[in-house]
Amino acid sequence: MKNPENIKTVVLGVGNILLGDEGIGVHTIKKLQEENLPSSILVIDGSTAGFRLFPVFETYINCKFIIIDAIRIPVAISGKTTGSISDNKNKKNTSHKGDLYLIPLSDFYDLADSEYPGGDFISFHQTALIDVLNLFYLTCRTKIDGYLIGVNIYKNDDMDNNLTLSMKLSSKIERKIPKIIGIIKKYITS
Repeated sequence: MKNPENIKTVVLGVGNILLGDEGIGVHTIKKLQEENLPSSILVIDGSTAGFRLFPVFETYINCKFIIIDAIRIPVAISGKTTGSISDNKNKKNTSHKGDLYLIPLSDFYDLADSEYPGGDFISFHQTALIDVLNLFYLTCRTKIDGYLIGVNIYKNDDMDNNLTLSMKLSSKIERKIPKIIGIIKKYITS
């Protein structure tokens, strides 16, 4: 790991690359590693590490985090979710496959702790991101600062409840990577 005193922003991609679009965070990190970023930016493939990310959070606790993950925004809360940067701005209270959400982590904690149970909101890997962040908060009494870039990988209809075993992203989700990288570059602190 790099010296935390030299790092201002940690970009962390999480997801399971064996489940197709669920691996968008990891695929984005791989593309981001090809970019020429300032040395004050640390890019980490968090894969499905879950609670094994604690040392990263502890080491870089004073840094800003930008976390990229696949999410599912239930139709019932899509209009209440802060930070939608969807391409479908003309349709309110709906979320579509490929919609992007920039959620400040402070809002993410509040959203996941409120009337929306974490199981309805987020992550598909072994341990949900919100579970990891909440347990880190409970043990260290510190919330991670930064943003979640969430990519809705579902169409949110009754027929779209299964993840596909594949190491490839769907073309619709893969086309979002340049936009995600643009958002990351806009929010990194160098």
